[in-house]
Amino acid sequence: MKLSKRLELLAYLVEKHKKGNILADIGTDHAYLPCYLVEKNIIDKAYACDVAKGPFAASLSTIKQYHFEENVEALLGDGLDPILDKEVDMVTIAGMGSFLIVEILEKNKAYLNKVKQFYLQPNANTDHLRKYLFKNHFKIVDEKMIKDGHHIYEMMVVENTNQDIQYNQEDMMFGPVLRKNKDELFIRYWQKQYQTYLKIMKDLPSNHPRYLELEKQKQLIEGELNESL
Repeated sequence: MKLSKRLELLAYLVEKHKKGNILADIGTDHAYLPCYLVEKNIIDKAYACDVAKGPFAASLSTIKQYHFEENVEALLGDGLDPILDKEVDMVTIAGMGSFLIVEILEKNKAYLNKVKQFYLQPNANTDHLRKYLFKNHFKIVDEKMIKDGHHIYEMMVVENTNQDIQYNQEDMMFGPVLRKNKDELFIRYWQKQYQTYLKIMKDLPSNHPRYLELEKQKQLIEGELNESL
């Protein structure tokens, strides 16, 4: 079974950091990730969850195609709702915006303590997700970036610590693990963001709120990349 680069990296992170053998994939689409993880014997059981009937039907089709009916169960429902009565060790939430991921986590706070590991891949506004995680005692234990097609995705492995997490603006914007490693993709991505901010700022008056916001972000990038710009 072949995965996209994005899902392949997510599967790698699950295998590397896994805690337990039962996984729920929220917003699963076609159930590709759960079926792959079962096929590779990385997990024993998975729940493929989606809120829309189309992806739910596609998940049923994928599960049947690969004969994983005993190991992968498709569930229809919003966010974590379908698994609230299930025993789950790990949760993946990938391919949606940070604001939606935060909504899903916030809605089911009581359930989150039962989950040993979270694997999150937001499509945008990653700083918003990190800020929520830090403020709610989640520790980011690993982070990766991957270029798939024309988009660069950020992924994070997260644990609920129930302890205060120390973080700063740079951790929130760049990621505590990503900024520590600073690989080539990280540098290229933030160089491009820096140039984008410059172009936007050229068309704004220097006292415009958006200009001032971008100026702060630009300074953070300059501090983070130093001579790489």
